[in-house]
Amino acid sequence: MTGPLVSILIPTYNGERYLKAALRSARDQSYRNVEIVIGDDGSIDSTPSIIAAAAAEDDRIRVIRHETNVGAYENLRSVLEAAGGEYVKYLLHDDVLATDCVRELVRGLESTPDAALAFSRRSLIDENGRSLGEFPAVRDRPGAIDGRELGDTMLETCTNVIGEFTTALIRRDALDPSTIWDPDGRRVDVITDVKVWLELLARGPAWFTPRTLSRFRQHPGQNTWNPWIMARGERDWVRLIDWGIGLGFLAEPAQRRTAYARLLDHATRRLGTLLDDPNRGPSLEAVFLATAALVELEAGGPDHAGGPLWARAHGPALLGRFAQQLEVWARTYPVALAAPALDAAEIGATVQALRDVAAAGVAGKLVIAVPPAALEEAVPLVERALAEGTDIDVELVPADDPAALLAHPWLAVAPRAARWHEDRAAAVWSVDAGHVIAG
Repeated sequence: MTGPLVSILIPTYNGERYLKAALRSARDQSYRNVEIVIGDDGSIDSTPSIIAAAAAEDDRIRVIRHETNVGAYENLRSVLEAAGGEYVKYLLHDDVLATDCVRELVRGLESTPDAALAFSRRSLIDENGRSLGEFPAVRDRPGAIDGRELGDTMLETCTNVIGEFTTALIRRDALDPSTIWDPDGRRVDVITDVKVWLELLARGPAWFTPRTLSRFRQHPGQNTWNPWIMARGERDWVRLIDWGIGLGFLAEPAQRRTAYARLLDHATRRLGTLLDDPNRGPSLEAVFLATAALVELEAGGPDHAGGPLWARAHGPALLGRFAQQLEVWARTYPVALAAPALDAAEIGATVQALRDVAAAGVAGKLVIAVPPAALEEAVPLVERALAEGTDIDVELVPADDPAALLAHPWLAVAPRAARWHEDRAAAVWSVDAGHVIAG
């Protein structure tokens, strides 16, 4: 046999209905230098006998038998760890490969040495093998595709345009079994394939052919529409957007906003379908994480030194921003106007709030309005408050009606219960006495 060895990896659990077709498609590949590694995750149906019969007929088959069920992720990892080929190709036990699938994808990777991933167009079949149509082709001709562009497209659209594991051929040395499901300190729950695609695309281009070389089976036994799967899938996406940014995808802030906004839309819609379902929690978390990421972007983030998004979003720096109306972070206001009562504590809290506004870069000019008759009394109180912290430039303006000073788009700085601004401000920065609001 000529050409590099390819490991076809078939993880299975109770796969008796579809496994024979998958095995047949692996054994009938026109590219003959393959090994077939099957991971049986403690099946209790006729799967073990199906595997044993095939292995007796074909010495290219190796079997990893888990006596107790280790779960889908560990089964996927174990067959990868056992692979001896230069290239690996997952074949999920309910899917089917075209006869020339491995041959075509090997040619693609051999012709594109800087690519770690080759994939093809794929079709959809039903439980009986009948065609349900084809997925759109990424492009209309075979060849290399820029990895950054393809990764950006996936993240901006929150769409797995490559497909499931069955569709791809991967260089074995590009995958680390110990971290394959772990992008950010936690395992991906659902879209493990997207995590792998992003990791490989960050290394370089991918090779693609518009020929349909694999068939993805849709059948009632799948978990695709399981509420548990749907909810955690949305949460995976928002984490992978953040992780992808760390890999160099979505270099422009506008791309990041698009990705998070689209995910927020998806997650909100999903949450709307799960309102009476106990699995709604992860969808709610996805909504929160996407919102937190958008707020963070307004401050020039993300700052990956602070950890992954799931940690940053629940930390004090980012949570502090939720203490304010979120519109205060969306622009820079020409003027921040405060009108505190003539009370030392309130003036102190107001000056500290103006420091926070200045530190956050939210407003260009800081103004405190004081009734003309009280100006002489207010000056020492403001000076004392200014002396107690970081120096900032604050202008005192005499005004009996501070709301009349507000021009669009000014920012009002006021205690939460205060109404002096009469809702004329473009936004309100809330002052909490005795509390420094994170900027």
